[in-house]
Amino acid sequence: MEEGKVVQVHKSETKKSQVRWVIVSLLFLAILFNYADREIWIVSEPAFAYSFGWSHSATALTATAVHNISLILFFWSLSYAIFNFPGGWIVDKLGLRKSMATMFAIWSVFTALTAATFNFISMVIVRVIMGAGEGPVWPINSKVVKGWANRYDESKSFTLAGAGQAVGPVIGLIAGGILVTMFGWPAAFILFGVLGLIFAAIWYFYVRDRPADDSKVNSEELAYIREGKTEEEKEEKVLPSGVSWKMAAKMIFGTQAGWGTFLVFLSFGYVLFTFLYWLPPLMFSTFAHTVEKSGLYSAAIDVALIAGFLGSGPFNDGLLRKFPDNKPLARRLGAIIPMVLMIIMVGLSYFTGKAHNLLGTAIFLGIGSGLMNLTVGSWAVNAVDLAPAGTSATVYGIYNGSLNLVGAFNSIIEGALFIKYGPVLAFTSSIIFMLMFLGGYLGLIRKKTWERAMAYKEQLSKEAYAYMKE
Repeated sequence: MEEGKVVQVHKSETKKSQVRWVIVSLLFLAILFNYADREIWIVSEPAFAYSFGWSHSATALTATAVHNISLILFFWSLSYAIFNFPGGWIVDKLGLRKSMATMFAIWSVFTALTAATFNFISMVIVRVIMGAGEGPVWPINSKVVKGWANRYDESKSFTLAGAGQAVGPVIGLIAGGILVTMFGWPAAFILFGVLGLIFAAIWYFYVRDRPADDSKVNSEELAYIREGKTEEEKEEKVLPSGVSWKMAAKMIFGTQAGWGTFLVFLSFGYVLFTFLYWLPPLMFSTFAHTVEKSGLYSAAIDVALIAGFLGSGPFNDGLLRKFPDNKPLARRLGAIIPMVLMIIMVGLSYFTGKAHNLLGTAIFLGIGSGLMNLTVGSWAVNAVDLAPAGTSATVYGIYNGSLNLVGAFNSIIEGALFIKYGPVLAFTSSIIFMLMFLGGYLGLIRKKTWERAMAYKEQLSKEAYAYMKE
């Protein structure tokens, strides 16, 4: 009888409410603002560097400017990374509604306050607090997947929301370049900060923590969301803090699949931050020597990030449907094949970059960035799957915090490489971390190691919930 109900849910797609996708869409907007705010800062670098006296003109970045900018990026990235750890735990404690609205408001306020900075110290203080507010955004995405997605929609849910990471930079680069040119660099920060506060309020009044708590979710949608989940997974409960941290640590550092996912996050972090933070300086220094042009060229390449994110969900969920009894194989194929092709594309961009061939470099890096994001529906959802019930945001916060710690040091490493070896070699050196990414999958995330991890997760989930009943 129960099976008949599940089948009927699939046949009556139009009868299900669609609240889960509205929440995913709102999260997409939140992440879009998160990354647009960052890229506005990047594209404004020459303008505020000149304003602060670090450069002699607004059309060139001196070594002093690059040094100061890389330090600010480091401090911001470090704050963002560190706050992922408590941020994920806070999300598990407060729930989706309060945690997202609060953090969205914090980073939006300090985005606007960036316009009031006037030297290195003031910029560092504002960006560090902004980074702390941004920290929990990806743990929130993992919690949405855990609580609101059907098991065959996990990658689509995560990557549709996460596509804001790809759309945001394009909007930030284009809008930032135009606003900086027309109104000066502070204008863009004020505009996006105010808009962010408006959307934070919309999130608070619309979103609820769990499907069962939301009157807008009908019984058909609730049944679809819960399909195939264990009793512990159907409604994530709030665990005692010590239990939550203990279960998360056991899962991540007590299994081979957990360690493999950890290595994948670390290596992807370096590659991602290279594209996010050093693509505009590469375009500016090598090909286009104005803020507006470098923003437009970088945005053109970043359009491929959107295609990669949007394609990643259907691509990886499709592989899972093709290999329903071998999830590790499906996820491995979804990550390894795109990453191998990405290595080839970025490698080719080195030669076109050295030859100052703008079109060839843009094509290769555009394809490479799309392939990079095509992997997200694999490794990111692996982290969600590994989390014991009640710890989805905590586990993802640990993984994503580690990813962003690497990203923080990326700003220092890439800044030094840009100064010593030039932008082309500095950018393509990220291939080393792409190879590390492949090593995590090939060496540690296999069918046997994954099955052991899933059995251990179920054991930990039951132990955690049993502890609450005592």
